[in-house]
Amino acid sequence: MEGKQSQTPASYRDTSQDKRSLLILHINENTDDQVLFQAAAKHAEVPVEWHVAESAQRGVSYLESLINLSREHEPRWVDLVLLELVLPDDNGLAVLKHVRGTPELRHLPVVILTGHENPSTHKEAYELGANAVHLKPAKFEDSVQLVRMLYTHWNSAVLPTRQK
Repeated sequence: MEGKQSQTPASYRDTSQDKRSLLILHINENTDDQVLFQAAAKHAEVPVEWHVAESAQRGVSYLESLINLSREHEPRWVDLVLLELVLPDDNGLAVLKHVRGTPELRHLPVVILTGHENPSTHKEAYELGANAVHLKPAKFEDSVQLVRMLYTHWNSAVLPTRQK
């Protein structure tokens, strides 16, 4: 049909090309959580690139690979580590300790996302250097709001000093 153009409603338009993408390393073994947050980012129309590690060991290995790569090339560092506390091979706090104890990683923001409402664990996470602790949202719309907030806060926080 010549002369007619398809108009995409604004609520469905992909605005991700207009915004800088946020690279998140999501350390979480639960595929449902991974899919939920990826869908929430899409629904929130925020451009998030997700790299996933299903265990503490794989998360640490991913971060160590970035360090090794940085010795010869400038890798795209993650902008944010989104970390579950309960992992199949170790506690997420072990990953947090590794990040804060490794000079090349110390600058990375780490946000704990957990389903456990244990104040002493949350306090320990902050004492170990977590930037924030959030309970996993129960509703999809709350997940959308959380992802939007993470994008807004951490994208603007890392933009001036982001390594390219």
